[in-house]
Amino acid sequence: MSDHAAFMRRAVSLARSVRHRTSPNPTVGCVVVRDGVVVGEGVTRPVGEAHAEVVALQAAGEAARGADMYVTLEPCSHHGRTPPCTDAIVAAGVARVFVGVTDPNPLVDGRGVGQLQAAGVATEIGVLRDDCAALAAPFRRFILDGRPWVVLKAAVSLDGRIATAGGDSKWITGEAARAAGHRLRARCDAVLVGSATAQADDPRLTVRDAEGDDPLRVVVDTEAALSPEAALLGPGALVLHAPDADAARVAALAGTGAAVCATPRGPGGLDLGRALALLAQRGVVSVLVEGGGRLHGSLLAARLADEACVFVAPRLLGRGRPVVDLPSVATVGDGWRLDPVAIEPLGPDVRIQGPILYPAPSDEGDA
Repeated sequence: MSDHAAFMRRAVSLARSVRHRTSPNPTVGCVVVRDGVVVGEGVTRPVGEAHAEVVALQAAGEAARGADMYVTLEPCSHHGRTPPCTDAIVAAGVARVFVGVTDPNPLVDGRGVGQLQAAGVATEIGVLRDDCAALAAPFRRFILDGRPWVVLKAAVSLDGRIATAGGDSKWITGEAARAAGHRLRARCDAVLVGSATAQADDPRLTVRDAEGDDPLRVVVDTEAALSPEAALLGPGALVLHAPDADAARVAALAGTGAAVCATPRGPGGLDLGRALALLAQRGVVSVLVEGGGRLHGSLLAARLADEACVFVAPRLLGRGRPVVDLPSVATVGDGWRLDPVAIEPLGPDVRIQGPILYPAPSDEGDA
């Protein structure tokens, strides 16, 4: 592995280690190297604070002059909540900047690299391109498609059940898997469940077994039928309901301190594409969907799910509730798969995670 790849891999590792949220900014890692030695490192701070490049330059100090910089995403070149990172890089006297991938934001998208080159800073794009592109994928989805990156999360038995036929699901997986699920929850901007799951499990949807702040708690409740006593309600919660849902029930939910938002109807419930767009308007870049099977299936059918994280326990439940409630595909090749896939043992359980690859649409437009 070249030194360039090694230093960029460190920048990627820094970004992946972030324990705070940066949305609606992307999560970026940066390393400053002088004479083959790392002299400064940084990751994007919470929104309104310094970007990764500025944090790394501050750590490097005067050692940044004549140094190389490795950054997972193209430095910004525009004034937002903070000044352009390109200005800070030029002022620090950095000699070369190695970029993983360009910024999809139309306000940047090559302009950052162009400004650096115009100022005499040598640049190279594409070091560890695939790793950096995977890191930037949620931000790219948010910017280009106007919706969050959607992660389907579930704890399942070996036979693919998220609960027994009677609805019992505590606990399918062990403590290590549950803690990993909370760490994932802490990294996402919002956690989303359907009303059936909210009614059956009465989840809090807070972060408990990990460091980090609670995400926005969102429930898809088409008819506003959720009990105002539900544990997830209150400040920091959002209820998405149909425009024609009973006004008194909507008012009761709003009375808990939760925000309520009328969302257009779609097939079988709410229009999930519009629901995700509404979340993006609130600055949500990533959303963790924790069920149930019908909501998972609807998102897959609409091609709105981007990634899956499934914790599999070594137990069998029989005719319980499926992780994905969808009609059967005709052939194995018509199904969805994860690629690349990461598999990790967690105590007695196994985590399987990766981006979702969709089969090619049929002539009829089926998923």
